[in-house]
Parts: sequence; structure tokens; C-alpha cells
Amino acid sequence: MIELKVINIDQITFGERFRDEYGDLDILAASIKKEGIIQPLAVRACVGDEEYILLAGGRRYKACKQAGITDIPVRIYPDTLSDLEMRSIELMENVARKDLSWVEATNLNKEIHMLQQEIYGKKTSTSPDATGVSLRDTANLLGVSFGGLSDDIKLSNAIEAFPSIKEAKTKSDAMKMLKKIQEELVMAEIAKRYKDKNADTPVDVQRHTLMGTYILCDFMEGVKKVPDNTVDIVELDPPYGIDLHNIKKDGEHSTRNYNEVPAEIYLDFINKVFKECYRVMSENSWILCWFAQDPWFEPLYQAAYRAGFRGSRIPAIWYKENSSGQTMQPATSLGNTYEPFFYLRKGSPSITRQGRSNVFSFKVVPSSKKVHPTERPVELIQEVIQTFGWEGCRVMVPFLGSGNTLLATSNLGMSAFGYDLSEEYKNAYIIRVNEARPGSYKSYKEV
Repeated sequence: MIELKVINIDQITFGERFRDEYGDLDILAASIKKEGIIQPLAVRACVGDEEYILLAGGRRYKACKQAGITDIPVRIYPDTLSDLEMRSIELMENVARKDLSWVEATNLNKEIHMLQQEIYGKKTSTSPDATGVSLRDTANLLGVSFGGLSDDIKLSNAIEAFPSIKEAKTKSDAMKMLKKIQEELVMAEIAKRYKDKNADTPVDVQRHTLMGTYILCDFMEGVKKVPDNTVDIVELDPPYGIDLHNIKKDGEHSTRNYNEVPAEIYLDFINKVFKECYRVMSENSWILCWFAQDPWFEPLYQAAYRAGFRGSRIPAIWYKENSSGQTMQPATSLGNTYEPFFYLRKGSPSITRQGRSNVFSFKVVPSSKKVHPTERPVELIQEVIQTFGWEGCRVMVPFLGSGNTLLATSNLGMSAFGYDLSEEYKNAYIIRVNEARPGSYKSYKEV
């Protein structure tokens, strides 16, 4: 029998609650002081005396304490309630709260389902009169869809293994992150099998060699092992120092594994990169450097000049044939459909494909096929590299990303190597190496 009564707040034991943070209580405390408590707290009676244990209403309890309210209305549940039933009452009251974050709501729904099954047992039959609780029963109790509750439980379990999921702004974004993580786990297993496979044929030997050219290492550490004057072309696609995580916002492709360089240290970073590239490059060689025009056009050019490189300020550009353009400020800026790169010299090398224009017109890689947020097609990179290089030349890629430059140089009969910090990107690269025959890699098929 549930009894409605007014008791002194000091008779209530607060106990441990589902919620640890109750936010700003000032407004609620002022409202209670003026209007009183509209919704009674839920308490359980203790055996033999006038003491109670709080079941539900932790925020109202805290606000009453803050407002100096002593006598409060409560719904008193009998002392025969089990610990599980007490916990269930507390959790159920939180279901309708508007201020729960998606993480709190997800964890709450999972815990309610587990409690329901602990109290009533797990339903093992689809018979209408079967005892116990199923996932569908809990969904009906909570007033949510079966699929929604299923997703909540998946996310709650995943957060325990991958806490970074909590950084997602919405439940929808969290589900996308979980899907991406699951894909990466599958890719890691596939990549491992390819790496462990014996190289029994000449093609397999080529593939194993290609897999080994993607080095998991920070460039500034890895380049220390590269001798002076041994590289003919550097294809440099460094982080752009433009806060790509916020620009992309997971709309086109996830940036979760992308390592950005903050703008405040970008020039120091790029000066060190250019210095090391110049050291390892041969007497007459090229560096092809992609960059963000705004704000780095002139600062980056000056950094390359200080390192010893020479060349025109007029860059080459990749015109994105099938792109509608990107802009963060459509009211004041047109959509951008190209990316520039400087082609600069150490010594006095000659362009191999002399007379070619500085516009490279290629389609973008479809978002569904990307493994990296700033991925460029193999076909584009192949055209750029063979414009400046020659068969047998040695190519270094300081920031590999998707690894498509390694595939492009393989098509051209060149040797290449490079560095990246992301094991996920390398796994995707390994799979691509093994999905096609060395020398015939593509990002898209020409019609």
C-alpha cells in the first residue's frame, strides 16, 4: 500500500543515486520556495521507526535542502520492497527527464532492462503467457521502439570498451562512431590475415613488399633513419593546421583518426618538416607540397624557401571535376573546387612531362569509398608523380594517410616509402594492396 504523507526532510536518507550531477539548482530551489513541491518524492519506509530511504526525486531533495524547506510531501512505499525494486523505481522516474544527456539516457535504459530481468527473469519463450521480461517488454515499458532500446544497449556496452564514443554530440553520431569502430575491427582482422599470409608467388612477394612500405611511425622520428641525398621526390601532404575535425564534423568522412596540428605551432612544425625533407633529398629533386591557401600560402612558401627550396609561387592545382564546391561561409564565399600544391626544386631538376599545364583535372573519391577524410584518387597522384618523376626514382611520403601515393608509385614502377601514425589507415591500405594486382591500382573506374 502506497501512502501519501508530509514528513520532515531530515527523516530521509539520501543514499547512492543513478545521477551524480544535478546541475544548477538555484532556479528549482527558488520555484519550490515560491510555489511548493508539485511532484512528491518517493521514499521507502524503514522497519520500526520514522525513517525513510529516498527512492526517487534526488534533484528535488537537493533543491529543498538548498531552499531551507523542511516539510515535504512524499509517496511512502512499504518496507517490503527489495533492493532491485527500489532501484527500479529510482531509474523509472529518470526516464522522462528532459535534461538527461544521450549517454545518461542510454545507460539508464540499459540498466532498467537489466533490472527488469533480474526482478522478473529473462523471457525464454515467445508464448503469450510466457514469464519473464524480453527486450520488447522493456521497450514497451519505457515507451520506446524495440530498435531504439537495442541501440541503447549496444552503445552502453560499447562505451565501456571504447570511452571515446561518449565524445559524440548526439546518439546518432555515436551510432556512426560505433559502426566505424566495428568496421575498423573487421579491417584489422582482415589486414592481419594478409600480413600473416605466406608469400608463395611473385605477386604475393610484391604485395608483402608494398605492405612494408607503409611505416607506422612519426615522420620526424622515422626520417632520422633516412640517409642524406637519397630521395628523388617528396610528396608532402601535411596536416593543414585548419582544425579539420570541426570543419568536416563527420559529415563527409570521419576525422577520428586524423592527426591535426594546431595553428599556433604550425609554422614551427612545417619548418622542421621542410628541413628534414631537404636533407634527405638528392642533388636534383622535387618536393610536391599540398597546402591550405588560407591562411598558409605565403608563410608556407617562405618556410620552404628558408629550407633551401626554389620555385614559382604559382602553384599547380587539382580541379575536382565532380565537386559542387565546399565553403563554411556560403553567404560570403563561393564553393571551392580545387586544391593547390607547390612544386619546388632542390638543385636543378627538369620536369619530365614538359609543356603540361598546371591544372590536374580528376574526380574526387566517392565518400563511401574513402578510408581517409582528405583522400585523393590514385589516378590523380599517379599523374602528378609521373609529371615530375621517372621510372625507378625513389619517392618519400612523410604523411601517408590513405597510402594511395604508394599505390600510385607502384603503378609507375617507382619505389616509395612513407610514415603515418594511424594503424586504422594502414590496415585499410593493406586491404587495398591485396584487393588488386600490383601495378594496376585505381580509386575509380573510367567509363
